[in-house]
Amino acid sequence: MPIIESAKKQLRQSQKRKSRNDHFRSLYREARVAFEKAIKNKDVEAAKLVFTNQKDKDGKNTKSGLQSIIDKLVKKNIIHANNGARKKAKFVKMLKAIS
Repeated sequence: MPIIESAKKQLRQSQKRKSRNDHFRSLYREARVAFEKAIKNKDVEAAKLVFTNQKDKDGKNTKSGLQSIIDKLVKKNIIHANNGARKKAKFVKMLKAIS
């Protein structure tokens, strides 16, 4: 445990940042798994829906799409910009392969 006040504050900050980063990483993980499941089942419509954004029966957005989540991760510096671009390109390539 830190003894100095500044070290205690740094610990609090790092815990808060880790919690925030973990939240966004889990959103990405959920969307990626749903996308890969749709790709595996060769369900083009479901894969497109997961990649762009998910809508419920009323036409309202319920969840951000995989592409949007990757952009958020880049914007919040959780992943590097080139890493995000590479991920999006890979997913688009997977989507085109089954179309």
